[in-house]
Amino acid sequence: MAPPLLRANSAIKAKMLLSLFLTLTILLFFSSSVSAISSTPTCSSIVPFIDRTDRISITDYGGVGDGRTLNTKAFREAVYRIEHLRRPGGTVLFVPPGVYLTESFNLTSHMTLYLAAGAVIKAQQVRLTLHVLNFFFLN
Repeated sequence: MAPPLLRANSAIKAKMLLSLFLTLTILLFFSSSVSAISSTPTCSSIVPFIDRTDRISITDYGGVGDGRTLNTKAFREAVYRIEHLRRPGGTVLFVPPGVYLTESFNLTSHMTLYLAAGAVIKAQQVRLTLHVLNFFFLN
């Protein structure tokens, strides 16, 4: 029979081998998952990109990516066009690089909002106009 010290060492070795095996198994699993995701052609590597048949750019509707110009009207007009023309296969709304300042706008179904590398849509809070202020304070 082996001395107690050797038995303890063999138990430790077994635990270390099991730990190593589990670690390698987990690494192998995650590396295959990551490579499967990265091979999917998407803009964010999360959701598969649906290739739409119709493509428009926000600049076609007056969008300016300078970070100062308010682009709400351009976004709303582009989405309105996509919503009402209903092209078979849907439409891609392309936003080129730049900072596009906008107030809120709604999206529609059968469209992909595609932001190019370096494109940012920056929200601005809705400004209260004199008409809205008069409505609340004079009524």
